[in-house]
Amino acid sequence: MAGHVALSQALSYARDLKCAYEVARARERELVQANDRLRRGYEQSLQFAVDLKKTYRRLQRAIFQSLLGLANALEAKDIYTRGHSVRVAGLARQIALRAGLPHSAAETVAQAALLHDIGKIGVPEGILRKPGPLTAEEWEIMRRHPVTGAQIVAPLEFFDEGAVILRHHHERLDGSGYPDGLTGDGIPLGARVVAVADVFDALTSGRPYRASFSTADAIAMLHDEAGCTLDQRLVALCVDVVGAGDGPDAIGASAQ
Repeated sequence: MAGHVALSQALSYARDLKCAYEVARARERELVQANDRLRRGYEQSLQFAVDLKKTYRRLQRAIFQSLLGLANALEAKDIYTRGHSVRVAGLARQIALRAGLPHSAAETVAQAALLHDIGKIGVPEGILRKPGPLTAEEWEIMRRHPVTGAQIVAPLEFFDEGAVILRHHHERLDGSGYPDGLTGDGIPLGARVVAVADVFDALTSGRPYRASFSTADAIAMLHDEAGCTLDQRLVALCVDVVGAGDGPDAIGASAQ
């Protein structure tokens, strides 16, 4: 009799163990399924983030290209400034890289250089194309274009560093520049880079009131301004770029 009771208890215990095991297995399967659902959800979230980032970059490019089209249309009206921004951008990129800026930062400098004169959209054509010296009043209008350009790109959060460069690319080391009269290292590095590239291309390009200077004469004039109105180290790097054979044509092509 005692053996029968013990056997019954053992069988009951075994059934309980089997039931507990099956419950545990069922819960394990549920956990695996839940984990699979979480993993798929995570993968979908990652893909969504990737797609969103791609869409955001496409939107950035579209906006930038629209602004660049506006800047190019502005330049195209004047044979003397046609291609100026592209050449300045190419030269500024090379100077920035030689100055040790990371590639991404150098690209921002180049992009700002492409748009550095976009603020001239607010300057009357009579002033832009005037064949002679500007009056004090006309100069006051012309000197507003860096601020106007910065205001045009200011709503673009991804281009905030570029907006700073646009605003300050006419500042000069000795404080004689505009719009804020910044001096020395108080001028953002990117703006100092664009300033050197801008001056060099302006000197080597013809204007209604003067012929273009030769590369040698332009370099001599840059050296005269080095350490006074233009960053001395960046002038030296600019001269290195030009002397290395990356002339205006080659530089302009690389910027497109």
